[in-house]
Amino acid sequence: MSRRRGLEPPRLLRALAGVDESLLREVWHERARHTALGGVVLGTALIAGFSMLMAINQSLGAFSAVHLVPALLWAVFVLNLDRLLVTSMVGNARRVGSLVMRLAVALMFGFIIAEPLIMRIFETAIVQHIQDERGRQLDALRSNLVKCNGEDRATAEGDAVTPACQGFVLTFAVTPASTTRELAGLRGEAAALEKTVKRDTDTLARLRSNAVKECVGGGSARDGFSGRSGEGPLCRQRKADAEEFARTHPVAQNTAKLATLRERVAGLETRLGTAVATFEQSREEQINRRVEEERSHQGAIGFLERLDALHDLTGQSSALAVGTWAIRLFFVAIDCLPVVVKFFGGTSGYDELFKVRAGSSQRIFAERVDTEERRTIERYAAEKDEIERRTRMRRDEHDLSLQEHQVGLTARRGDAVSAYAAELLRGRREMPPEAGRTGANGRVMTDSGAF
Repeated sequence: MSRRRGLEPPRLLRALAGVDESLLREVWHERARHTALGGVVLGTALIAGFSMLMAINQSLGAFSAVHLVPALLWAVFVLNLDRLLVTSMVGNARRVGSLVMRLAVALMFGFIIAEPLIMRIFETAIVQHIQDERGRQLDALRSNLVKCNGEDRATAEGDAVTPACQGFVLTFAVTPASTTRELAGLRGEAAALEKTVKRDTDTLARLRSNAVKECVGGGSARDGFSGRSGEGPLCRQRKADAEEFARTHPVAQNTAKLATLRERVAGLETRLGTAVATFEQSREEQINRRVEEERSHQGAIGFLERLDALHDLTGQSSALAVGTWAIRLFFVAIDCLPVVVKFFGGTSGYDELFKVRAGSSQRIFAERVDTEERRTIERYAAEKDEIERRTRMRRDEHDLSLQEHQVGLTARRGDAVSAYAAELLRGRREMPPEAGRTGANGRVMTDSGAF
């Protein structure tokens, strides 16, 4: 029965608020209050976990069940942090400094939690802005590639590149620029030769026409003609002038050369058309390849890119800026709720009982420590006395052993003296009287000296 009661949702919520059920029984009327506080702690943790899930999904660009693991870990971390902040305020005085410190932590986590949720709320506008920006980047790249790789600016590999086109130049095996320059030169040469041929042809035709007029009498004196027909001096002179001009001005050769130049121009024009078509096709393929490569580098929309887009959008729209800050402050306030509710809820009866029990536990602990200290000191004192007693006993035994040894030595000395004296007496009895005499010191004397 007690096990089932321990798993009841209200008791679990109160456990999140750090409530001791045995103490709460004394103030049973405050159960709803602490149950609600536990619900606030659980709510902030769930919001934090959902925010982390949104952040991971936005960073990787797709949802996966694996993302639930870090989101759950983040929710548990925030849950334990809020539980720590709430339980550390139980039974303590309502200090403003402590509240400011706890609110600073809550504010920091509130902003961290709010940002992914804001981006999720405005995801449509953010994604559209990012796609538009990516499209503009690709269009700018294509424009620069086209501008820096025109027919007149296309370069072969190893050619010099202007500073404005650094990074935008494509290389081609063959460019139409050389053919264009050759064609321009031939056209200029043909145009100049055409003018010369036309001028010489017109001059020769005029000289021959004048000779004919002079010879047939078709010209008038006013135009410089004689007006008489026949082979006169003037007729011959005009013919000679025409022949001299024809000899000194190769009109026929120039005309043939002009025809050749025109054929070469026509051939180069055909070649140039083919070269331009090949060049444009190659340029288009390379530009498309570069653009596709750049598009592949863009990849999925990441978290940082969403932050930049949100910043751009809020800078463009004051209404969006107000909305984002309102949502941000809303989630920050939610994350601060456990600390704020606990602080401004005042000191409850549970807090008073907690302080009483805490004080009692501290005093009991102090007495237990003092008792243990005294017991330990007495035990060590008794051990010290026992060690001193054993030391004295060993010292006394040593002294007794020394005395016994001395007595033994004395006895052995006495026995040796007695044996020696007995030996002397036995020897004196066996010795004849005239064999010696007794000296003044009682020793037996012989003729050779003391014995």
